[in-house]
Amino acid sequence: MSTRQILIRLPEEVAAKLKAAVPARQRNKFIAELVAAAVARHEDKLAKIADAVTSEEKRKPKIVQETRDWEAAAGDGLEEKHGRHAKPQTR
Repeated sequence: MSTRQILIRLPEEVAAKLKAAVPARQRNKFIAELVAAAVARHEDKLAKIADAVTSEEKRKPKIVQETRDWEAAAGDGLEEKHGRHAKPQTR
């Protein structure tokens, strides 16, 4: 597997505990495993949320139509730009 170097910043206290608990040549692997596990948990939560939404849509088809209506209205020209409503372009 290829690797990529990134810069992360840790609070002093966390960095000191990491240095004390994990030998120098094992820290990259240790951190990579922790991050991979945390990302997997996060993805599992998102998958459960998506499943719940899909189940709810199957139980209540009206929700699907309401979502389509909102999506259709999303491109109605009222997009926000820099915190304000976009002004119509004049020619």
